[in-house]
Amino acid sequence: MKLILQGNLSGQLCEAYAEPLTGNKVLLYLPFEKERVVENAVASTKDTFRMVTERERIAKESLLVTTADIDVNGNFSVELDEKYKDTAFDIDFICGTVPRMPPKPPKATPQFHLTTIYPQWRMSRGQEQPFYQWHYSIPSRWWCNIRVRYFDAWVIIGHMHICGTQTPIPGVQVTAMDADFFTDDNLGSATTDATGFFRIDYTSADFKKTFLSPWINIETDPGALTFLSGPDVYFTYTYNGVPIQGETAANRRNNVGHCLCVNLCLKDIVIPDPVITASFTRIGNNGKHFINETVAAGNPNVIAAATGKTPAGQAFYSCIKLIGNLAKTMGGVAMEYSFDTVETAGPGGAPMGAWKKVLQADMCAAEIGQFIRLTADPVNPVAITPYTIGSTGPGVDAGGWIKVPQDADFWPNQNAEVLSLNTAKLNGAVVSMAGLVQGQSTTTKAPLQPNRFFKIRMRKRQVGNPASEADAGVSNPIAMFNTVYADVPKFGSWMPQTDSEMGVACIDIQEMIGGGGGTGCTPITDAIHVNYTAANPNLGAVTLELIGPGGPYTLEHIAPAGSVAETFGTAVQLVKGGAVVPVSSLLNCAYTVRLGAELKLTNGEDQHGGIGDWMSFCKTAMP
Repeated sequence: MKLILQGNLSGQLCEAYAEPLTGNKVLLYLPFEKERVVENAVASTKDTFRMVTERERIAKESLLVTTADIDVNGNFSVELDEKYKDTAFDIDFICGTVPRMPPKPPKATPQFHLTTIYPQWRMSRGQEQPFYQWHYSIPSRWWCNIRVRYFDAWVIIGHMHICGTQTPIPGVQVTAMDADFFTDDNLGSATTDATGFFRIDYTSADFKKTFLSPWINIETDPGALTFLSGPDVYFTYTYNGVPIQGETAANRRNNVGHCLCVNLCLKDIVIPDPVITASFTRIGNNGKHFINETVAAGNPNVIAAATGKTPAGQAFYSCIKLIGNLAKTMGGVAMEYSFDTVETAGPGGAPMGAWKKVLQADMCAAEIGQFIRLTADPVNPVAITPYTIGSTGPGVDAGGWIKVPQDADFWPNQNAEVLSLNTAKLNGAVVSMAGLVQGQSTTTKAPLQPNRFFKIRMRKRQVGNPASEADAGVSNPIAMFNTVYADVPKFGSWMPQTDSEMGVACIDIQEMIGGGGGTGCTPITDAIHVNYTAANPNLGAVTLELIGPGGPYTLEHIAPAGSVAETFGTAVQLVKGGAVVPVSSLLNCAYTVRLGAELKLTNGEDQHGGIGDWMSFCKTAMP
């Protein structure tokens, strides 16, 4: 059994802000100072952190157990042999980069020793292997010096809020300036996000400029860890392209450190609603289903009533996320919005009736925005509370209209979910396949079930004002399929059962039907006949294979993927590597026949997982 060591490594820039050490490498060694393992394992990391000299690095090369790369979130994971379950480890890391790496190459790629750990391996529900987790954040006094000494990387971390209320101010462009003898240097700009946060990265070259730059700069040496000759920083602000109240050189912070952390506030500023217009733009978050795209014509081999899929070649099912933009107001008045649907005569056909309002019972849960506010907790300085609407709860009136909250700390979604539509309420149906015989068409029990097509539109208006109502996005017809096939036979004559699923996929082995005194255990010697049926108007790849010694083998005579809405019949021929394999040549053992059917159905996020069936049998020698 393997052991899993999981960890996270970050570097602090401010007391409440750390950055992941993305792109660097963790090294795991057997203890270098064997006589001090216990002492080092219990010591504080502040007492064990040090740079690894070249002499020490060479000396412990033979003790290296493994390495791991640090991902974008600062996480790393290593798999260890069980022989290490009672072993302590030294943890080092090689620093070859920093987040937002400056263009200038680093002076070196140093290695640092962090600490010694003695993992206490444990098992947890859902875990198949013993694991141990270790997290560490390098204090800012070390990390900020490392960033400057080796990478000349300086940073400003800030939050902007309304003075007195602590309400964050988004959308303000903050520019950091260095007050200078000749011309003030621009260190960089950043725009505050929804929480008022901003970050500006710069290098010493940005504040060493003179009026003769780039020919003559005022050079400083950031090589020593004691170097503190930083810029004299003040901030200017721009909002919606217009300069607003800001600081001047008289407000400068003299000779700032490598990591400057500031809290800025503005007085008497009014934060208008976003200028983005409320709109409906696409379906789902995978970016493939835009509302103005034309539905594909489909394959002529598929029954006519089922032609046409979404632009991505799939039909929608279940709950689909309608993506777009929301605003609090419309024409300066509080806004509300709703959605309508209308069925069409095929992928390019005319509407079949009038638009119908999507009511609350037709919705699934959808997060349409967030309440964002600052707290007094330094560990969790920002509180984010999702605002969710759905089939139950507040937010939707009896007519299907959804009021956008007007709270000052509410931020409606932009290019994100504005509603979740339960498409099963539009074309859900249940069709019984009771008594279906594997190998026969589903039409022996019911007609082939087609896709149906619907347009979706968003409407917006000022709250309670029908005269202001307007379209905010209308989709082309899209394919939907929500039929559930009930009583589908499963596991053939071996272990007969029934199931309900979004399509039909079932098999039986002809030699075993009613054989063996009804036990389903008739031996198979030199031939096999597999009866199969698979159906759905969005049928993709259909596979039939034999699993067992020497396999897998393909059972031929399955229709090409996506060419039909249904395929059925009897497969008799085993093939492997393009050559036919006689059933009599199979080893005498147990085998499983497995049918798999891809369903090209999507909820806008993921494709349906597909359906299938299987059946086992024993192959024996010729009598």
